[in-house]
Amino acid sequence: MLVIDKYAYTNRIVNWSPKIKGLVWLMCMVIAFQPIVWLKAILIVAVAADTIFVTKVSLHRYLKWFYVILPFLLLSIIGIVFTMSASKTQLYFPIHLFGNYFGVSKAMLPKGLLLGVQVLAAVVSTYWFALTTPFRQILDLLVSLHLSNLIIEETMLMYRFIFIFIDSFEEIHRAQNLRFGYRNIRTSLHSLSILVKMLFEQIMVNYEAMTHALDAKLYDGEFKVGKSRPQND
Repeated sequence: MLVIDKYAYTNRIVNWSPKIKGLVWLMCMVIAFQPIVWLKAILIVAVAADTIFVTKVSLHRYLKWFYVILPFLLLSIIGIVFTMSASKTQLYFPIHLFGNYFGVSKAMLPKGLLLGVQVLAAVVSTYWFALTTPFRQILDLLVSLHLSNLIIEETMLMYRFIFIFIDSFEEIHRAQNLRFGYRNIRTSLHSLSILVKMLFEQIMVNYEAMTHALDAKLYDGEFKVGKSRPQND
């Protein structure tokens, strides 16, 4: 069982209707993408605190689930805020380079920070939904919305592979820490390169395992998805 499944099936609100939890998630996403920054910040703190309380997950483990996401988020922000300009007055910390100036754009810095807060709010909200809603309930919600089988199938595969990816990352990172793989900058960079390589290999292994499992079950190209029966039936 994946760690995400353990919390999804044992949290304090597991018996809530998936429609209610889906509506709460949708409201959180609307707040995450609205323009008021302080409202996004309140959402991040409130939803993160509620997630920790409802799922009874430790703060340390909860924060570790962001380790995979933060590097991609930081790279996106860096790509937005750092730029070249002919005038150093448009930059923070300008560095003269190849006849121009390289630095942090005064115009793009607020947009980059806004993007970071926005994405973080959306991720925190999605974690709340994923950690409080068993996957069977998520499928029931999608079926009740009369979405196409293709969308439901894509959701199933993405959901499983995202959290398999996170679990693999935690296992490899834990093994590297036990071998002091992050004791300094040089070894950290070396360990990080190995981590990326092993994650890619692990994804391919998991894909092959899933293909073999589907072949063994005579998979015909379509997942048969229907609403689950109530537990008291």
